[in-house]
Amino acid sequence: MNGTSTKAPIASSSSMDQDCAVKTAAVASENESIFRMNSIDLAAFGNEGYEVRYLDEKVGKGVFATKKFSKGDLVLVDSPIVTCQFAWNKQYKYRACEYCLRALETAEQNVRRLTQNQTLELPHPECCETKPELHVKCDKCPAEYCSEDCRRKAFDEYHKILCYCGEEPQEPVRILDEYWRKIHYPPETGNVWLLVKLLARIHLDSSNTIARRLSEFCNSTTNDDEELAHKSLGEEFSVHIHNLRELVVNAVNYPNVQQWLTPEGFLKLFVLIGRNAQGVGTSSFATYVEQIEKLELHPNEKKALLDHIDNIYGVIDAVVGHFLDNEGVALYPLQSWVNHSCVPNCEVKFPNKNHVVGLVASRDIEAGEEIEISYLDLADMQRSRYSRNKYLKEHYLFECKCPKCMEQINDEEISTDEDEDDDDEDMSDAEAEEDEEMNN
Repeated sequence: MNGTSTKAPIASSSSMDQDCAVKTAAVASENESIFRMNSIDLAAFGNEGYEVRYLDEKVGKGVFATKKFSKGDLVLVDSPIVTCQFAWNKQYKYRACEYCLRALETAEQNVRRLTQNQTLELPHPECCETKPELHVKCDKCPAEYCSEDCRRKAFDEYHKILCYCGEEPQEPVRILDEYWRKIHYPPETGNVWLLVKLLARIHLDSSNTIARRLSEFCNSTTNDDEELAHKSLGEEFSVHIHNLRELVVNAVNYPNVQQWLTPEGFLKLFVLIGRNAQGVGTSSFATYVEQIEKLELHPNEKKALLDHIDNIYGVIDAVVGHFLDNEGVALYPLQSWVNHSCVPNCEVKFPNKNHVVGLVASRDIEAGEEIEISYLDLADMQRSRYSRNKYLKEHYLFECKCPKCMEQINDEEISTDEDEDDDDEDMSDAEAEEDEEMNN
């Protein structure tokens, strides 16, 4: 990456494109459809064709292609160390597997909730991939899982020490969850529970593999940590960090994680996760739409069907805006080394409709070329060089030196006033919508 962080974008990435518009699918071009992938077998996928290289002290590490990839090729696949659903996303009944974030609602249940229309019916129910018959719950707390395999993995990795009975409101884990929601409103960019799960995994990992992997992530100064914590938690970040640390200590106060529970260690871990985590998004309705597109129907019938789905998306947009997906965040051992570019050669996808991440080549990639993604969303990518780097400096403490930024280095910065006004307007609209939702 062109800076001090090896962070992948926090913004949640849906199983479809981020704008998640069905009209895009209705007139899908060859370039768009090339990125629609079938579920991948992690055991069969060799993860060959790239290597991690150390670049320098400022940038850290990067991932480089060791063979040529064509546009649309799956470049690498990674499973996370830990995954966590956003707190408010979960609070608003976006049902996802507690372990892998796979959507638990059927497509019809999903759109009924999002449209607030309990009589809405979806045609071709065979296109829904949700399998409720496989879903299981923890027998002591409300945690839900898409399969017994996920329940078992969660229990072995962290849930055996984080499970709570759901009957006592003063349990440490519940108090921490409530406090986090009070200081971190939508649109969400993280969850302190990713940190808690990570500490639980370190405690239960007898091989010490996770602790060693954690030490490989980028290091930062105390001043850098405080600056990013301030950006994440607001003006009262020092109070929030203090309170969060005390609540986390109450939940996971184990001897082998004490280095991360000191004030300095906790701040460093909090920021490390914020800079390296990747947003994850899943949607049973989006997956349903992908299957609908594959149906072989009469052109008129297909058009009517896609128009119907487009209308549903219109209603959803009016009711919940862009909050369509089950959203969360995950920390990946390999994907976190992939650096940023404003002209990336890969896109982040979730081909298995869960937290397994895949990087897909958005253009041909030559052997020896660095594999790069964008830390910015589609809208921010269109902003001026000044605005893009203003965001990157504030959130990741680096200035981008990609070809696009170098080409625009002498551009006038007058346009930044408009960019900042747009940012303020977007923030005001978001805050107003949040207030309205909370009041309702």
